Amino acid sequence: MQSWRDRRVIVAGGTAGFGLVLARHLARAGAHVLIVGRSSDGVRRALETCERSGEPSDAIRGLSADLGRAGEGNRVAGEAARILGGIDDLFCCVGRSGRARVLDTKDDELRDYLTANLFAATELVAAAADEIVAARGHVVFIGSLAGKLVTPFMGPYAIAKSALAAYADAVRLELEPRGAHVLVVSPGPIRRTTEDPAADRSLDRYADDARRAGLPREATAPGGSASLKQLDPDRLAASVLDACRRRSAELTVPRKAALLAGFIEWFPNAGRRLLARFVR
Repeated sequence: MQSWRDRRVIVAGGTAGFGLVLARHLARAGAHVLIVGRSSDGVRRALETCERSGEPSDAIRGLSADLGRAGEGNRVAGEAARILGGIDDLFCCVGRSGRARVLDTKDDELRDYLTANLFAATELVAAAADEIVAARGHVVFIGSLAGKLVTPFMGPYAIAKSALAAYADAVRLELEPRGAHVLVVSPGPIRRTTEDPAADRSLDRYADDARRAGLPREATAPGGSASLKQLDPDRLAASVLDACRRRSAELTVPRKAALLAGFIEWFPNAGRRLLARFVR
């Protein structure tokens, strides 16, 4: 059975949203967690949230770093070694969603999506890999259903998350023979908790994207044009940690989306016609 007690864990993108929920689950299971966020203010607010919620004061530490910038991944790995004494496991929860028509997306805008969803992980993973191998630890990538099922108005995001999934597969080929475990999580939209430091963000946070691009109102819904119920973050965190225990390669939630993605792989024409029935 997987034990997280005294494991030294980095959660990149752990200062808000699902990353913070995951960090708190790890801390409650006995891990020593370093949460990484882009701003020092975001790190401070996340740590205050943990303190108000009664997390052990020494279980979660914080570090600000813009992982999309060259050199920051190496710096985070070095700081983790100093703060935690080493690195056993890494959870990459950094990402950026959005709404756009892909043919209207400029190359520099697409690079921003790739930086936020792919390159924010690559340098840190490479820097931490040897320590994680030595600890027979986990590298977990939080992707998205958009990386498996491409739906209208989410093309740039889907491209970036698909690239992350391919990167994770390539990392798996190199690390798993050496004893590490690599997991890709592809969840649908995740509900924010009321105590999330970013909970004040509007539920309609894609309204500006839609307005600029002239997209229909339904493009701003969770899941874009696909009708998807928001996932409970605590249940998802428990599922992620269980997938680590089982050393699974993939976790796709909800399960019906995983079945649809598999159907598209086997029967691409019929599968895409079926997908079209679930989008507006």
